[in-house]
Amino acid sequence: MMLASFGSVTAPLEAQPLPSIDFAEPISGRKVERYYVDLPVGPSEYRTVTIPMDCSDVSQLIEEGAAYKGSIVDRRLWHKVEGDCRYHAFLNRHPMRDCEDHVSNYDFMNARIEDLPIDLGCAQAEAGECNPAATDALGMLRHFPLAEPVDALPNNGDQAQCELKDGLFRGRLFVDETGIHCEAGPSAPSLRLIAVDYADINGDRILDAVLRFVPIGRGAIRSPLVLPVTRTQPDGPFQVPDFRPSGGFPVDR
Repeated sequence: MMLASFGSVTAPLEAQPLPSIDFAEPISGRKVERYYVDLPVGPSEYRTVTIPMDCSDVSQLIEEGAAYKGSIVDRRLWHKVEGDCRYHAFLNRHPMRDCEDHVSNYDFMNARIEDLPIDLGCAQAEAGECNPAATDALGMLRHFPLAEPVDALPNNGDQAQCELKDGLFRGRLFVDETGIHCEAGPSAPSLRLIAVDYADINGDRILDAVLRFVPIGRGAIRSPLVLPVTRTQPDGPFQVPDFRPSGGFPVDR
């Protein structure tokens, strides 16, 4: 659903503060803007860092081979911290000054799924098994691999409007050449929007929104589905930003 205001915003972002990046705090899982962590650099030696402020120190430790990964817990901790730092660097790769903003006035937590630029041709593919433009070098997805063939859609009249409610979609998604269809069902595979981050990810001075989803429900793989979106006019369609990134980063945070 759209927010009440749909006007174009072409003003410095300093005049309109946007939400900070949220991280999942290790162990507690709480959403925080920064967290402290003791990184293992030896069998019984640790380096205390604050994320994201000390991300340069984290990078230096990794480059020097000081990251100690003697246990599964150690490896997971380093993987998470490195992923958080790379994600933070990605969102801050271009300064957000004098950007046109046509995205922050949209209520993504209650979005119509049909508003999002999902690649319908790849909706039934697994991540990495679609055309290369659908999954870029940063692991960002243009498609949702949890959709099903449209011929599986039951004709029982219990079809739901494809939209999120407070960040949650309960039901099943079906795709054909005409678009996305839904079936209501609280016990069906579902989708949760866990975060919306704002940045100019390609330096074109047009603000982008980076949406992070996780599938939920029985048997769901909790790897995030990351969808960057933008638009060039206040009531225009959302599209995937045009950018050519180099390198990659883990998207599980």
